[in-house]
Amino acid sequence: MPSLDGIRFIAVMVVFIGHGLTVSTRWPGSVGVTIFFFLSGYLITTLLRREYDKAGRISLGKFYLRRVLRILPPTYIAIALTGLVGVLGVLPSTINGWGVAAELLQVTNYYMVWAEAVTGTAHTGLPPESSMLWSLAVEEHFYLIFPALLILLLWRKLSYRKIGWILVTACAAAPLWRLFLMAGDASFYRLYVSTDTRFDGLLAGAALALLANPALGDRAPFGIRDRALRYIAAPIAAVVFIVVALAPQSFGLTIGDSILYACLVPLFWLVISHPEGITGRILNNPVIAHIGVLSFSIYLLHRLALGLVELVTPVPIVVDLVSLVITIVAAQLLYVAVEKPLGRVRKRLEGKLPARARASA
Repeated sequence: MPSLDGIRFIAVMVVFIGHGLTVSTRWPGSVGVTIFFFLSGYLITTLLRREYDKAGRISLGKFYLRRVLRILPPTYIAIALTGLVGVLGVLPSTINGWGVAAELLQVTNYYMVWAEAVTGTAHTGLPPESSMLWSLAVEEHFYLIFPALLILLLWRKLSYRKIGWILVTACAAAPLWRLFLMAGDASFYRLYVSTDTRFDGLLAGAALALLANPALGDRAPFGIRDRALRYIAAPIAAVVFIVVALAPQSFGLTIGDSILYACLVPLFWLVISHPEGITGRILNNPVIAHIGVLSFSIYLLHRLALGLVELVTPVPIVVDLVSLVITIVAAQLLYVAVEKPLGRVRKRLEGKLPARARASA
């Protein structure tokens, strides 16, 4: 699928700059996570749809095998590194067994909500510079539930279109739930990191994959002509996206994210269906695309690199640039030594698994 690695590049750079020292705190680093959620929902659902169209079934065993071998080894390496730094006292740390267990079990987000309520600090007990694993926990919860739900709905003979609109309805309910929680004085972390308050990003991407998937030859969303979407809808969406990304935090935590997900629909359509355009050529540049391939490991390691380099020099721009280089190099090593070999193992094991969990065509 064209341009997705380039989108990953944008998302991880937005996050990196947000956690860096050079740019002011007004930088909307959280928007990078918003893009990652939408992309993950779109990509995973597209792959499931391809499998169903080709084989008439979806294998849960193969899906979970792919996710486990793709996500957990790099994640556990990152947890080990940050845990070691914390235990040795290289960086300030309140690390304890509960925090480490939460990360290993992919419940970092709800642990942070609990820790904030009990101790007043959401990071208490976590290895240093590892709190970004909350977003991975949200994605893992989606991976755990959504494929089985999709199989169930397909088994009930619902069309892609009907399922897609069910997901859109769920997305529409999400900001109402966040507003309800905010009215009840929910904390920042309760709104920001919880799976039940962030699921709409993944479902919005999944809805695009089912209703108007540019990678699978579907028509443009809402019946908009391709030319109008390309030259009118997408540019307007880009402007609205930037404006909303810079809006006050309270707006972003409740309604803002929903607007961002809506804006991503025409933008994704544009860059996937027209990789030959100016934006598409930039996103598919080999260097940008490869950094996008490394984005998962960059995301896992970048805060640790920033924290360690800051011990050596206090100059913000130097900290950020050196940390970026170190992070990319470390991510490349992890890609070559861990991700690529496990990718080959994954393919071999997939061929040996029976497709027991299926949705009949």
